[in-house]
Amino acid sequence: MMRKLTATGTPASLHSEYGIPSWRGFVRAIASIAAIGAVMVATTLAYAGTYATPSQRAADWLEAQQDVSDGSWRDTSEARTFLQTAEAVLALHQANRRRGSYYAGQTWIENHDPKNLDARARRLLVLRATQSSAQPDIDALLAAVSTPAAGQSGWGLAKRYRASPLDTALALDALRTVGASFNSAQAIAYLKAAQLTPAGDQGWPTAAGSATDAYTTARVIQALAPYKDSDPTLTTPLANAVTTLKSKVGTSSAPHVRAAAALAYLRIDPASTDAKTLLNSLTAIQRVDGGFDAGVFAASLIVQSFAAAEGIDATTSRERVDVTDAALRTAINEALGRGSMDQLNRGELSQLTTLDISNRGVTSLNGLQYASNLTSLYAANNAISDTSPIAGLTNLATTDLNGNPCSGCTQVASGNGDVPIPLWALGALGAMLMGAVNRASRRGRSGD
Repeated sequence: MMRKLTATGTPASLHSEYGIPSWRGFVRAIASIAAIGAVMVATTLAYAGTYATPSQRAADWLEAQQDVSDGSWRDTSEARTFLQTAEAVLALHQANRRRGSYYAGQTWIENHDPKNLDARARRLLVLRATQSSAQPDIDALLAAVSTPAAGQSGWGLAKRYRASPLDTALALDALRTVGASFNSAQAIAYLKAAQLTPAGDQGWPTAAGSATDAYTTARVIQALAPYKDSDPTLTTPLANAVTTLKSKVGTSSAPHVRAAAALAYLRIDPASTDAKTLLNSLTAIQRVDGGFDAGVFAASLIVQSFAAAEGIDATTSRERVDVTDAALRTAINEALGRGSMDQLNRGELSQLTTLDISNRGVTSLNGLQYASNLTSLYAANNAISDTSPIAGLTNLATTDLNGNPCSGCTQVASGNGDVPIPLWALGALGAMLMGAVNRASRRGRSGD
């Protein structure tokens, strides 16, 4: 049943004693306010989960660190700048923050050639949403495969380098994510062969190391986890690697290592308590401004781990939503702080809790069925004839569809025959009421 906002509870005596206008008089008195209110969009974003608010605060901080002159997250060297920019853009993508900073960073990545295969794999992860731009990186990675042993293949920092666990994990994860056609079995075989075997130290080393490196091990686990259900030979290697990682990473480890380890645990088990322990330790060190003392790279990984814990980095969250009505799409994008005609996905729509599209000329609500956290919708005075898109929104408690041609959306009259006063007018009405009360009070004092 559609729920209407009605203007009730204003005694008629107030209208006569203090000169408060009826609705029709009110509209005439504040026509200019109505004109402004007609184009205003009020929104509240859904930060419901444990890590949703820390994630959004960290994303805010990341956006503030961007070099607005070129769209990068600049560091002391070009290689570090590329690394930071790639991870920052990826973090914003995972957190459903596809705003100006995201697109500027993506453009910077697209227009700067990666200097090694590590950077190329990271760029491929960033560009996975734009498959046409990603093809040159796919081709370059596939052309740079090395063969450390029969039946194995991997990647090093560059084509002339021998294979390393970290570079192979990054390439494997990137190629799988974009759906490239390649022999993943040979890369997996290399990673299994490269795993250390001493008891209690069964992770992966850096390229030249002989002991487990926690960050490398976390990235390898992230890369192998998606294959565990289809490849039973990964069960033991992954279990041993997770045990080793738990022994290496604690709540006092470097923030970027904690975030990488949490991501690894979450890929194995989305309900991992070990991940939550690490994530809780990261929220405890988040600064008031949303950042972390460890800098942009660490903050980027932390945002990604928060997003994974909230489940907003899931594939379904990335599915595009066809918002067919241009006015509605513009209103939603404005509410999210994005370009008016930007394409929306399910994750972005799920961030909305309150949306005001009154007097916007909206004809269709199609697309709002994915606004799963929407609690209030103000859509008065449009041309909406079908409310079925919002019929299944279980959190929707307040709906104002007055002045639309849809069934049951006719104007609801108040006691004196006036139509309800929408929320955009309540502030002005309150100010008028207080002014009338103050004037009456002054008249009373002057008569003493």
